[in-house]
Amino acid sequence: MSQQVLARKWRPTTFDELIGQEHVRKALTHALDSGRLHHAYLFSGTRGVGKTTIARILARCLNCERGISSKPCGECGTCSAISENRFVDLLEVDAASRTKVEDTRDLLENVSYAPSQGRFKVYLIDEVHMLSTHSFNALLKTLEEPPAHVVFLLATTDPQKLLPTVLSRCLQFHLRDLSPNSLESHLEYVLNEENLTFEKDALWHLAKAGRGSVRDSMTLLDQAIAHGAGSVLTDNVVEMLGTQGVSEIPMLLSEIARGEASQAIARVDQLSSESPDWMVLVSGMQETLHQVAIAQVADHGINHLSPNEKKAVRDLANLMSPEFIQLAYQFSLTGYRDLPLASDGRSAFEMLVLRMIAFRPAKTGEMISASHLPQADSDCDQNPEPEPSKLDNIIQKHTLDPTESDAQSRLINETSSPGPRIDENSIPFSNYHGEGDGLVLASAQNISEVGSTISSKKEKTLDSDSFTDDSDKQSEVQPKLSLAPESWIVETQFLDLKGMTASLVNQTELVSVNDDEVVLASTSHTESLLNELHRQRLSEAFAMHLGYAPQIVIEIRETLGETPESYRARIKKESLELAKKQFGEDSFVRALTDRFDASIPLETIQPRDGDSHV
Repeated sequence: MSQQVLARKWRPTTFDELIGQEHVRKALTHALDSGRLHHAYLFSGTRGVGKTTIARILARCLNCERGISSKPCGECGTCSAISENRFVDLLEVDAASRTKVEDTRDLLENVSYAPSQGRFKVYLIDEVHMLSTHSFNALLKTLEEPPAHVVFLLATTDPQKLLPTVLSRCLQFHLRDLSPNSLESHLEYVLNEENLTFEKDALWHLAKAGRGSVRDSMTLLDQAIAHGAGSVLTDNVVEMLGTQGVSEIPMLLSEIARGEASQAIARVDQLSSESPDWMVLVSGMQETLHQVAIAQVADHGINHLSPNEKKAVRDLANLMSPEFIQLAYQFSLTGYRDLPLASDGRSAFEMLVLRMIAFRPAKTGEMISASHLPQADSDCDQNPEPEPSKLDNIIQKHTLDPTESDAQSRLINETSSPGPRIDENSIPFSNYHGEGDGLVLASAQNISEVGSTISSKKEKTLDSDSFTDDSDKQSEVQPKLSLAPESWIVETQFLDLKGMTASLVNQTELVSVNDDEVVLASTSHTESLLNELHRQRLSEAFAMHLGYAPQIVIEIRETLGETPESYRARIKKESLELAKKQFGEDSFVRALTDRFDASIPLETIQPRDGDSHV
């Protein structure tokens, strides 16, 4: 056979030619050059990362006729014999095919004899974890106290299956998977040396398909060269790998995030014409969603992507909320698992897309288009009462008392009278005025005026022949924020923020607001998490109330006053403590405890779901 496969032709023969694995190369070269050698080495890692290659290089370094060093000559008889697999003192054993104890005993019979040609007799045992327990026991004594002229080189893809007694007698080196960038650079070097034409994007696809394995990447490169008749072209590689349509995954995800079901299904129909591997497409969804999640918290985490991929991922990061990313990623995991159970791949993929859209978190003001709603029956009420807006519900549910600014007084009032309670997490609007260290809510007169406005608005709506859009109603009754530092604790509830952005803002103080910028104070921890994406969302939330998108400036302070988050935590704690006290002092509870000699485990009292008080 005149043609040699690339994986064997370009197999490293020295440590300088080794790709990656710098931690292993550095340790072994220092040991060889200083003469601090060990009698047993264990190399672990996934397939194709260089375990047996490093073992062969080490055998050459130990037996080179010019002396032991980290740089064998490669020209002497010993180096040539090792390269050509005819060196009698290098015994390579495949443990997967020689698992019996008799095989191990036969192997070790000649350990005591001196090497025939070289300086050391080297035993290279590949997939050593496949040996039986009896075989390990037969090897153990020799491995513990071998003759001075013997070196054991063990390689395995599953070191967890090795006995601890074996592990303790070896120097262990774990070989890491190579990054796609390293693999792409190596493939490019090989193709340039082979004088073959190629496209960079094709190499990127091959490097990703190699999944960290040099040998797998080189094998795929051989296949791509054959598929492309001597050229490595992107279209040919995509067709060969079965990854058609993967490049369109970002566009499909953007349509899903925007809730564009018809466009998404049309794209799936377009993808089906390419006869793609649907499992690969779902896997591509997982990978893209993972990259988008990383980009939202650490943009440098996607530096390994190509320029086009970076742009697509960043666009999705600006479009998707963290909640949707996590939900979609979970759907893609279950979709990948369930795909083989479906009648056909396309139907399962379409259902996955529709599931992501159906459970997509709705955005503020979003509602189903009227054209998608079923027509009302003729005998139904043609003028049903419209659903009250969120603000209407809040005002009907809660009553504000301007004299109550303390959590305990609110609770006492609540427990002593049957009237509705005040929930500090849903105060209806924020016309506040600073007074000392506390907050004075709007007067009852102002509340009455707002209630009257809403009532008259309802009457006007009911009298009309058609209903206005809910988004218009929300904009008309949208409370106007004062955006003053003294009211920041409450007004954060009315900024259109969700998820991680809302959590981070709740850990800040409002310093000032002017025509150009909004200044917030935070600790160094919170400031480091408020990246450009979160600042952009915060700026857009302020724009709804200011009429323009201000610049967000963060001041770093070692300590902060009471933030919205710490305020709610304090109120919750005070409310819970008061509830425990009132429960313990209740006459009925005391009668029960006295009669049955019982005790109250107060630590079991917890707030009710959706209730901030008890």
